Amino acid sequence: MRVKIADAARFIANLCPFTAGSLRGDCLQVLSGVAATGELPAEYAETLREAQRERTARYLAGEGREAVPHAPAYVVTSYGTPIAWVTLAGEVVIPPMTYSATTTRHQALVRAALGAELVAA
Repeated sequence: MRVKIADAARFIANLCPFTAGSLRGDCLQVLSGVAATGELPAEYAETLREAQRERTARYLAGEGREAVPHAPAYVVTSYGTPIAWVTLAGEVVIPPMTYSATTTRHQALVRAALGAELVAA
């Protein structure tokens, strides 16, 4: 759903999909792959992709949708780079990276919406 940036925090807080210009929120389904990881450093990108691959594999092995609590359930991207995600266990992960001024504003919006600080995965 296309929304104004002023409304994005509400969508993020409720873990709802949205697009607000270059800011986007997506729910990952059990069989979803992780979209492009943009400028996300390799260690975070691989952690994100591997957790989703494990979630899919364990689901297909009959262990259920929630078998991998550290897998991403909701991902927020800015200009195609994941800047935050919420795991199936409800942990908010915001890699402590510095990007452009706009993405830095997006990170602040996400932190406020999710009541989170910058944390490492």
